Amino acid sequence: MNFQVKVFNWQDQGNHVVVLARGCMAEACFRELFDQIEKATQGLNRCKVLVDLSDSTYAINTLELEGLVTGLLLDWWAPANRIAFVSAPDSANYHRLYFLRTGLVGRGLSAAVFHNPKIAINWLAGVM
Repeated sequence: MNFQVKVFNWQDQGNHVVVLARGCMAEACFRELFDQIEKATQGLNRCKVLVDLSDSTYAINTLELEGLVTGLLLDWWAPANRIAFVSAPDSANYHRLYFLRTGLVGRGLSAAVFHNPKIAINWLAGVM
């Protein structure tokens, strides 16, 4: 698993984090992903996080995703932050990410899953 994390701070447009992930995403990789997001967004409010997993495969089942979400310490996540996941093209991977998104929303995060990165960016920007 390979992560690339970029943080952009624009005074007039807020804070943005872009995470590109490549390879096979097992449960430990998803934990590492959230660790990377936590480090990148620490102290940022109204941060928009785009996680591009379109070139990844997911080796995690719904039970593991449920445990992952339950075990996340989310006190670092600012209420005004948003996170959008871009899924790999096949429906099985999209459904896993949607299950993850549902768990995160249940924990109070503003989260969404998309196939198309442009639509994800529009959602983060509040265009749609």
